[in-house]
Parts: sequence; C-alpha cells; structure tokens
Amino acid sequence: MKKRLISLVAAAALVGGISIAQAPVAKAGTVTVKGDTQAQLYGFVWAEYSWNKQMTGDPDHANMPKPDATAGSSEFYKATYDKTEVAVDSWVTRIGFAFKNEDANLTGRIEGGFFHGSNFRLRRAYVEHDLGNFKVLVGQEWILEENFASISAGFTGPAGFDEGILRVPQVRLSTSLDLGSANLDLALAFEAGFKSAVSSSGEANALSVNRAVIPYPAARAVLHFDTGFGAPAKVYAWGSLIPVYVSGGSINDKSETSYAFGAGLKVPVSMVTIGANYQYSDGATNYAGLSNYQPASYYNVGGDDKDTEMQAFNANLVVAPMPCVAVGAEYDYVQFKNNDVWNGTKPKVYTYLGNVKIKTTKYTTLTLEWRHVKAKNFDVVGAGDNDMSGDQVYAIYMYKF
Repeated sequence: MKKRLISLVAAAALVGGISIAQAPVAKAGTVTVKGDTQAQLYGFVWAEYSWNKQMTGDPDHANMPKPDATAGSSEFYKATYDKTEVAVDSWVTRIGFAFKNEDANLTGRIEGGFFHGSNFRLRRAYVEHDLGNFKVLVGQEWILEENFASISAGFTGPAGFDEGILRVPQVRLSTSLDLGSANLDLALAFEAGFKSAVSSSGEANALSVNRAVIPYPAARAVLHFDTGFGAPAKVYAWGSLIPVYVSGGSINDKSETSYAFGAGLKVPVSMVTIGANYQYSDGATNYAGLSNYQPASYYNVGGDDKDTEMQAFNANLVVAPMPCVAVGAEYDYVQFKNNDVWNGTKPKVYTYLGNVKIKTTKYTTLTLEWRHVKAKNFDVVGAGDNDMSGDQVYAIYMYKF
C-alpha cells in the first residue's frame, strides 16, 4: 500500500505546480492540487495481438495489402510475400490527468502515451473555459472532424477512415442548444494540422506541403435526438478549409486551398445500432489515412499543379444481445481521382470487418476482430499490381481506470 501511495504521489508530481494535500484514500485516483483545482488520474492499459497476412509495413500500423508476387519478382520476394506476420504490443497504453477548477469555471486535461515504445509522448493538453452559453478550448485536443467513424477496435482504422490528422493544437469555440427532444452541438475551431491532412508521396512528380500562414478553420454540427426506440440517435456534419503552399519540381511555393467535408449518422434501435459515414476531400487526401501507397494531394503535371480528390464511405451494424457482449460488422470504401495524373484510373480500397467485444469485468474488455482488405489500381503509385488483398486478425485486451 505504501508503494502504491508513493507511485501516485510521483505521478501527480509530473504535473507542474501540484502539491498533495492529503492521501487519496476516499476516492481512488483523485488528488487535491494547489489552489482550487482538483485532478483525476485516469488511463488505460492496452495489449494488442495481431496476425497479418500479405499486409504492408509494420503490422501494428497496417490497413493496406502488399502487391502479389509477379514473374519478375525475386525468389525471396515470391517466397515471403503472402506469409503471416505477428505483432504483440502495449504501446497504445496511456495515462492522464483531468483537471477541474469550479472557482475559475474551467476544466483541462494532460494526457500522454507510449506510441514510440519506451518514449512517453504528449497526446492531449488543453484548458477549456466555461463562459455560460459558450466554451472556449485552448491547447492540443482531438480535431473537430470525425475521428471515430469506424467500429474497428484496431489502433489503425480501415483505409478511408483512419484520419492521418488526429490531435492538433487549436483554439475552439463550442456551444450546445437545447431543442426540447433534441440537442444541437456546434463548434468552430482554428486547427494546426495542415501537414498531416495534405499529404505527399515518394513519387517524382508529387508536390509536398511547403508551409502554411494561418491555422485553418474547421466546423462541426452534431444533432442528438430521441427516436423512442432506445438511446438517442446522432446525425453530424463537418467541414474544413486548409490553405497551404506547395512545392516540387518546377513549382515553387505555390498557394493552394484544400478542403474536406463529411457527414454521418448513428441510430440505436433496441439492441441494434446502425451507422453510416461519408467524407470527401479535394487536396486533403490524408483524411483517408492509408498506411502505404497514399496518393499525394497535389502533382506537378507539365508545370501545373493538379489536385487529387478523395471520397470514402462506410456502413456498420452492431448487435448487443446482452450487456457484456456486442457483435459488429462493417464495410469501408475509399477512392482517389486525378484524371490529369492517372488517365481515368481510380485507386480504391475495400475493407470488410467483423468483431466481437466481450466485457470480461466491469473494467476490462476483450475484442476479437477480423479484417479483409482489397486494393485496386495502385500501380499508379508504385505498388506494381492492379489487384492485391490481405487479411488481419486482432485480439485486444483493455483495462480502463
């Protein structure tokens, strides 16, 4: 018990200016800090086991298949391209503090994780002021754009909905309107994730982001309403406008304005939840989040810059026959278009997945998931194959505290 208390005190001391007023006995994980601020310790332990057959790159970060072996491939490549590879990691594990100061009418959060193995890295760090009808958030937080459109439990989501832009420094203004049987949440933010949203590639004629001069605006509206068939349903829409300067070859520091928008819904009906999501981008192709062969946002074609369009949609179904078990299925699709570069060919990815989530205790969950991924026409970005596919199986155990 003494070692546990010492560990908690040490963890709290990571947050600057904290002084322990009393031992956290009454409420586990809660400490009293300097002034009128209270801090709640929280986090989760994540253990992920994955088996990947003919998938590219690091199995922990894969949502794209490898090209099939061809007659011109080396003997080594033909012998190994379709083998299964396993990965076992706990690097998604996180720990954080949530703050609250009733006197100043504000809340905040500091959260970090172990994304790079033993290196502890900042994830979220913000303060949010409650001004009555509005809230103002300053710091690093999840982007306004939809990040959780897929029911997949894998850290790397399906192609099309594994946004390459996640948490960014921002200033956000938000409010909630009570419409009687419905609530409308509105938010406007100025975000700084332009280099993540507007992607480049290894192709010789691809343009890369050179700089940006202003944080880009993003807006979101979410309507929650009662249906009479279970939990409230949700309908949302978002949009972003991302001005950047791009360079490559004969094009030097040219201004471009990428944009993206999306919409979706989630409708619970008794033990069944139905969901669907759509997103489109012009220039900001990395909202798709492909782990390999990601098309560039802009290309140099004869001295002119040509933009790439992306559209993605998915549909999912979750059935929870009992409080401790949920079974889900989903279909994801993403397509890229740039006729000036690919002569009408459209690279595309299809993902099929199924999973089951089991609450093993009040605090722990075991998730088993299978994904089949199929990609077409990615020879235009160097994959050398027009039809490639792979499979993944995940087992994820999570303990939340």
